[in-house]
Amino acid sequence: MNHITRQKGTSLVEVILVMFVLFVLVIFYASALNTVALTRKLRYENLAYHVANKQMETLRNTTFDTLPAGGVVVDPMLAQIPSGSGDFTVVDYPGFAGIKEITITVNWNDGVNKQIILRTLAGLEGINP
Repeated sequence: MNHITRQKGTSLVEVILVMFVLFVLVIFYASALNTVALTRKLRYENLAYHVANKQMETLRNTTFDTLPAGGVVVDPMLAQIPSGSGDFTVVDYPGFAGIKEITITVNWNDGVNKQIILRTLAGLEGINP
């Protein structure tokens, strides 16, 4: 005669299976958190680049004789970057008369001090006359 007994509790296979599923869920959760943090940091870098590029285009559209020697970057997008600030300098390019080098720096701190630096040249007759 077959005598079937009812099992009480859980088997070792069921426990291992549940632990595996929990482990996979924890891995997905940690991965999602890292993705969110990385996305935020890249967003700050992208905003800083756009602020610097916008300032560069403004300075490149300024007549050569009226280019200021330097100043502070003022842009509403800087408020979206933690501790965002920027400045620019315009100096004579060494060895060439009638050419100036424009350097724009945007700084921020998202736990680590970071910056983006863009450089370009502006000429009295344009870069390629």
